Amino acid sequence: MQLRFARRAVAMAAVLGASVGLTLSMGAPARADDPVVTLQQPAPVALAPADMTGVAKTAQPYFDFRTTGPLDNQATLTIDVTQLATIARVTFSDNCTVKQHVATCNEWLWDPDGSSSTVGASTQMTIRALPGAVIGSTAGYTVSGTADGATIVGGRGSVEIGGPVYNQAQPKNLTGVAVGSALTVPVRFTNIGDRPADSTQVLLMASPGLSFTKHYANCMYSTGFSTREAQAALCTVPGQVLPGEKAAVSPAPRVRVESSAYYTYLDAQIAPTGDAGLQSLAAGRQWTQGTGGLLTLKVITPGIATDAPSGTVSLPMTGSRGNYRVTSLRADNTADFAVTGDSATAAQGDTVTMNFSMVNNGPATIFYRSGDTIGAEVDLPPGTHVVSTSANCRPMRDGRPEGPYDCEGADIVTPAGTVAHFSITLQVDEVIAGAQGSVSMEWSPDGSYRPPFDPDAADDTAVLTLN
Repeated sequence: MQLRFARRAVAMAAVLGASVGLTLSMGAPARADDPVVTLQQPAPVALAPADMTGVAKTAQPYFDFRTTGPLDNQATLTIDVTQLATIARVTFSDNCTVKQHVATCNEWLWDPDGSSSTVGASTQMTIRALPGAVIGSTAGYTVSGTADGATIVGGRGSVEIGGPVYNQAQPKNLTGVAVGSALTVPVRFTNIGDRPADSTQVLLMASPGLSFTKHYANCMYSTGFSTREAQAALCTVPGQVLPGEKAAVSPAPRVRVESSAYYTYLDAQIAPTGDAGLQSLAAGRQWTQGTGGLLTLKVITPGIATDAPSGTVSLPMTGSRGNYRVTSLRADNTADFAVTGDSATAAQGDTVTMNFSMVNNGPATIFYRSGDTIGAEVDLPPGTHVVSTSANCRPMRDGRPEGPYDCEGADIVTPAGTVAHFSITLQVDEVIAGAQGSVSMEWSPDGSYRPPFDPDAADDTAVLTLN
C-alpha cells in the first residue's frame, strides 16, 4: 500500500506548544468580543553549515495560530530577526518588506469556523547559516502583529547552528506472515549530523493487527489513540551518540501478529531526546510505564569524537534520508465483506426510502493506508430518480444524478464487525413491476478485480426491488 503523509499536517503538529506573549497594541482598540489570535510556539530550528552533505542547507519555521473565534481579518505580522542575522541569512516571502532586519508582512487571516482552530500564515521565512557561523551558537527572533477586529499574540523562535540528525535505515517489508506469529522489526540509524546527542528516543506505533510482545522499563505505552493505531511505545535510551555513529535499538522491537491483521504497519521515528518533531507525534496520548528489562543502543560503527556541544534539535535531511520509517506487514488472513439490499412498494409520484448496508464479517481489519475507503456501488431501479441520499452516498459521476451512486464507509480502517448504513430516497416516475436495482461491493460489479483478502463473492451483491 502506498504511504501518503500530509507533510504540512506533521509540520503543524510539530509546533504545538505554549505561546510566548508579545501583543502589539497598535491600531484600533480591541473590543471584548474580538477574537484572540495566538501564535503557536515555533519549533526550534537547526541549520547545517554549508559544507555538510545529506542535509538541507535552509530551514523554514511555520507560523501557525490558534483563534478564539471566526476570522476574516486583514493583518500585519512584524518579524524581528536582528539577533538571528548575526548567525544566519534570512529572506522572506513576497508579501513582506524588510528594513534593518525587521520584516513587515501583509496577511489575511481567514477561518470562518474559529473556535480555537489552527490558522496558517502565508508568510514564509527562509534561513541559511552564515559562512563561519560557530557550531552550537544560537539566536532568536520575535513575531508580533496587529489586525483589524482581532488581537494578535505573538511569540519567539530560536535557531542554532549544527545538530545531530538520525538517518534511519528502511526495514524490509514482509508479506504472507502467519497470524499468531511474532516478528522482529529492526530499528537501525546513523547520526549524519555534526553534533552528538546525549540520549535517544524512539517512538513505535503499531497499527491494528499488531501488538508489542514486551513492555520495557525505559518505555511508556499507550493504546486507543486513534483507529489507525493499536499501540504506541515511547522509549528513552541513554548514551551519547557521536557524529557518524551507526547504531541499532537492542533488542530489536518484536511484534505479535494478531487474528485481526491483514494490511498492518509498524511506524518508527527515532531522534535525539527532546526533538520537537518526535514530541509532537507523541503528544496527546495517555502513557503507562513499562516494567520489564531495558532497551539499549548497540553500536554497529563507532562515531567520531568532537568538541561540538551536544544537541537536541535535528537538522533537516534531504532526498531519501529520514528518521521516520514504516514497515509494512501483510498477514495471511481474510476479510469477508458483504452487502444487504431492500424492497419497497410505491405508487407513481410517491417517494420511498431504500435502506441498505455493507458489513465486514472479518476476521481481518482492513487498513487502506493510501487513504481509500471501502464502499458499495448502487444502481437505481428503473423508473425512478433520486430525491436525496444519506451523507455517505453520492453520484459516481458528477452531473449524473441518475447513477450509479457510490456509498462509502466512514474510515480508511474497517475492523471486523463494522457496519456502514446507507439510504437513498427515490421518487417513482413510472411504476414497473419488479423493478430491480442493485448494491454491489465496489470491486465486484464487472467481476474484473477482487481484493486478495476477500475470496467469497457470493455475498458481494444484493437487490433493490421496487414494486
